Amino acid sequence: MKKALQLLCTLLLAIALHVEVLACDAPTNLRFQIEQDVPGYGYKYKVTLSWDAVDGADFYSLYFYSDNYPNGMWLGDTDGLYYVAGANTESVFQFAVLSHCSDGSSSEQSEKCTVTIQDGASPCLTPSNLNGIVEEDVPGFEYKYKVTLTWDAVDNAEAYQVFLNNDELTTVTSNSYEVGFESPMTLQFAVATVCADGESPLSPYITVKIDPCMPPTNLKATVEEDVPGFGFKYKVTLTWDAFENASSYTIYENGVWKAYSTTSSAEFGYNTPATVYYNVTSSCEDGESDMTDPLHVVIGGNEGPCLPPTNLGATIEKNNPDYTYIYKVTMIWDAVEGAQAYYVYINGQEFGMTTTNYYIAGSDVETSFQYEVYSVCANGESEFSEPYTVNVTDESLEEYANRFEIHPNPANNYLNINTTENINEINIYNIVGVLVYSEKDFNNNIDLSNFSNGVYFIKINTDKGEITKKFIKQ
Repeated sequence: MKKALQLLCTLLLAIALHVEVLACDAPTNLRFQIEQDVPGYGYKYKVTLSWDAVDGADFYSLYFYSDNYPNGMWLGDTDGLYYVAGANTESVFQFAVLSHCSDGSSSEQSEKCTVTIQDGASPCLTPSNLNGIVEEDVPGFEYKYKVTLTWDAVDNAEAYQVFLNNDELTTVTSNSYEVGFESPMTLQFAVATVCADGESPLSPYITVKIDPCMPPTNLKATVEEDVPGFGFKYKVTLTWDAFENASSYTIYENGVWKAYSTTSSAEFGYNTPATVYYNVTSSCEDGESDMTDPLHVVIGGNEGPCLPPTNLGATIEKNNPDYTYIYKVTMIWDAVEGAQAYYVYINGQEFGMTTTNYYIAGSDVETSFQYEVYSVCANGESEFSEPYTVNVTDESLEEYANRFEIHPNPANNYLNINTTENINEINIYNIVGVLVYSEKDFNNNIDLSNFSNGVYFIKINTDKGEITKKFIKQ
């Protein structure tokens, strides 16, 4: 079952560099991760750039340096601590980051970090499945509360850096760490891998709440049909392991209050097939615990597989008087027969759930992100849809076309396209509109040796739309 994750969405906004004395610190500990041939990703190489958080920073600007851009080029902005870029060829470049703080100040650029994209290189991967378990009054342990962190080991890891509340806590050589505390508190942990040739980006932070009131554990469900004497067609029985200090429990269905229970179980009835999720909290003398992780339950079933959504798209509105954010982004897809809900993921992380075939998100700045959706049916879940890239920007398609330079023009044997943008497909038509060339895996140059002399139109399919350029073959 897929676990809920908090959205981390990449934001893009052009920022001018401040030159006065700045109160905002520059980011430190820049690092990167390179993955090759990631299934479902649109480029051969997936490059994740990351850095440590700066106190008071609202967002960060990234800059790119290479032989073609010795003076630097703005990449984009993000309110997270990472930025994802794609590449199809081996290369070497540098990146730097500056902070923008809540007091209106901006930092200088950080020191540059050199990134080498090399075919077949072993990536320094970010640890996955970071988990924290809290125990109280463990015999032989010197602190009242014991927090045990675990994560999946990385094959080429030499060590792991453990971070607590944005500060590095320690470095360990195993894929677990124990730490103790004397009083209740809320903590955030993340982990990075240390490899021979660098460090990975930080894992997403997890929140560990040390509190005398803890949620129940081992939440389970059984579904029965046509139980004699039961007033509904389907009977769902929830059970969980009790928390010793709890006086009662609260059950939530699809995020909404469902019932209370003074025992460690509850029963619910349904007359039609459905897919729901449950959370349970403990009620203690000093308050209510956090929710358990959601437990998805399929009630009943239907014939045929649960299919992923298709025909993903998006509409973007600016300054809608009835909407809170500057940009209103409506993600939409074709409804799936039998689907009772859809889960929306942005940049690989869960963003939300909807029972309709659309989902609305908002932003106050220009942004670019990739989203995908999977269906939830009465008989299970689908695979993910194909990803769809959304660019939220004031830039028109005509202005965007200036980011694509074709040369030489006129051309002889080869035509090159210079751009840092993603190209999905190239189609070339002759002067009378006949398609003479098509390529999806574009590698920056086109062989014109078999083209007749004359005028041609090249249509470049991009994430933002189709751009048309004209060139002459001579």
